[in-house]
Amino acid sequence: MKNFETNESFIFSLIIEDLEETISAENKIILSQWRNADPENEKLYQEFLGVQINLDKLMERHELDAHHSWTVLDQKLDHSTSFFSEHNEPVQPLRNKTMPYFWVKIAAMFLILSTLGYGYFFWKNKDIVINTGTAVLTNVVLPDGTDLKLNAGTSISYSKNNFLADRKLVLIKGEAFVQVAANPTSRFRVELGDVEAKDIGTRFNISRNENQSAVTVEEGQVELREYGTARKVNLTAGKLGIYDVMNKTLMAIDNPDPNYKAWLDKSFVFNAVPLPEVLQKLETVYQTKIEMEGQELKDRKLTAKLKYQQPDSALAVIAATLDCQLIQRNGKFVLAGK
Repeated sequence: MKNFETNESFIFSLIIEDLEETISAENKIILSQWRNADPENEKLYQEFLGVQINLDKLMERHELDAHHSWTVLDQKLDHSTSFFSEHNEPVQPLRNKTMPYFWVKIAAMFLILSTLGYGYFFWKNKDIVINTGTAVLTNVVLPDGTDLKLNAGTSISYSKNNFLADRKLVLIKGEAFVQVAANPTSRFRVELGDVEAKDIGTRFNISRNENQSAVTVEEGQVELREYGTARKVNLTAGKLGIYDVMNKTLMAIDNPDPNYKAWLDKSFVFNAVPLPEVLQKLETVYQTKIEMEGQELKDRKLTAKLKYQQPDSALAVIAATLDCQLIQRNGKFVLAGK
């Protein structure tokens, strides 16, 4: 389940609710986002749908007593510590023929996931966890209407049952741009390891890796504070808050990077930036390999504004500006001197 990997049992339970037409409106949105996040997710959903259709056909063909099977399964789950332990009552769902073992396994999976999904997994795993792919940007709308844009390689989590009462988002790793939905009774906050960012009506970029957590404010205000201490910084538009994990330092500075959000909008501003730094930035944003040939290009600097969704368009402008040539070779881009 690439790009939107949620706890598998939770996702399975949502699919089953949807197929049984008992899914809530909130869970329907979560399932729809998961299905749209990756073709493999939709393929898995369709496989579940196909299994249900085939099970229905088998029930008709073999006169399966589904109600009796459910009753017996409930008794087994209530009175035994393991589904595969010794049972008090045998299940005889088929009257004339033995159901193929493949369908027995599929039916057991549906029964187990339905039972555990509605009880144990909802109780045990209350957080929704979303992981994006290594080269995919993902849009997520939280239950309160807060809009998230997730960079590639990002993991977040939030409470399924309690989010509206406690609007806390956990950035496990990666980067996201947050546009917070207004709510005067509950402040939005983001947990970034040892620090927490509290919103005061704003739009901001957050990032986290093993070395540091950072918050860049585009609009409004954010309070960034360290857990367990009184240390905090207040960030306004144009400010960058940085927490150093190793040194346990917290500081606020003017944001020096005009391209902090280029991963999202593909908008770049370069002012006399050395070409190697430019290409490194483009490689990161476009998730593609870019090489440079010729010693003379290393000393050239770029001053330009770029906004292109595809790397070839941006590189064509750079090549024209710096009087060099753009070559595509073996699946990568190469800038070379003339």
